Amino acid sequence: MDTIPISNNLKFHSMEYRQSMGKLYAFVTCLDIQSNGKGQNKKCYWGEVTSHHNADDILEVMKYGDKWDNIP
Repeated sequence: MDTIPISNNLKFHSMEYRQSMGKLYAFVTCLDIQSNGKGQNKKCYWGEVTSHHNADDILEVMKYGDKWDNIP
């Protein structure tokens, strides 16, 4: 998804969707571009989204989603 801008020094890397109780959730992995300028530290966030592959929803998860470490 090349249309997702860098936000809060986070660059979109990958994403998975899960559905539960009639709601759709995105689990987004980002690269922290300020990690010594190399962008290798991963940050993970999740949140509810309205549809698959919606760049605005993904950006909202990157900005305001809850952190996750061990959720597949």
